[in-house]
Amino acid sequence: MEEILITGTTGFIGNHLVSALNKNYKIFGISKNKIKSSKNFYSHNLDITKSNIILKNHFSKIIHMAAYSDVNYCNLNPTKCYELNVNSTLKMLEIARKKDSSFIFLSSSHVYGNPKKLPIAEIDPCHPFTHYASSKKMSEILCETYSKTYDLDIRVARIFSVYGPSSSKSNLVFNIINQMIHDSKVKLGNVSPKRDFIFIDDVINGLIQIINSKKRGFQVYNLGSGKSISIEELVKTCFNIHNKNPKLISSKEKRRKNEISDICANISKMKSDFNWKPKISLKKGLEITYNSYI
Repeated sequence: MEEILITGTTGFIGNHLVSALNKNYKIFGISKNKIKSSKNFYSHNLDITKSNIILKNHFSKIIHMAAYSDVNYCNLNPTKCYELNVNSTLKMLEIARKKDSSFIFLSSSHVYGNPKKLPIAEIDPCHPFTHYASSKKMSEILCETYSKTYDLDIRVARIFSVYGPSSSKSNLVFNIINQMIHDSKVKLGNVSPKRDFIFIDDVINGLIQIINSKKRGFQVYNLGSGKSISIEELVKTCFNIHNKNPKLISSKEKRRKNEISDICANISKMKSDFNWKPKISLKKGLEITYNSYI
């Protein structure tokens, strides 16, 4: 059984990905949070920003997910953001270089910034304007440089607005549903921006295709639904599922500076390379997510 290394195994995507991969791989998991080992999954609790990682195993693949993903936290703590998000990528790339492992890096649609045309493709320019987005783009540049310098097979997955059960508290859909369940109102920032929402199961299915790919060199893939809706429409869909009508409040103090007005993924590369497309509709995905929290 192939041995693979995964960082960030206790995160939202990490939890789901480990469950999907441990049937076919022996997983060496790294996380700063404690988690029990299980069949084909060996958990190691360490902070990769502070530890010198010396690994004897030979890993066919390294999947790097460890990162601060809360945009507001990263803006308030830029030093911590770059220490984890960029320096840990460099450390993992060094391990990939020494072990000649293929490398899969989880990036974000945030790297695009405010796109000039939609849907946005992998070859379109990136203009990040938050610390989180910049840290992801800097890591992508490291990935491309390592791939070209050392002839490594490196694949980058740019994840759009993923949601689903067991998400982090900073996740927008979790925030909406949590307020719906526990309050008579839902208080958000600007509700007019549009986002490309994709259910966690579709992201995991896409990641498995990328992880198992035989494509050589440096590759970048968008993982989104290919559609965008406004946050206001998202809230209304959630209200319909909730079968109640809480008051929606758009609060000025919650609005982000330099908000992206609209973003939508061009997913033609995922379709052509892997015959992949999302299967879970937004309504169905929100129903599953809502029911997991009540």
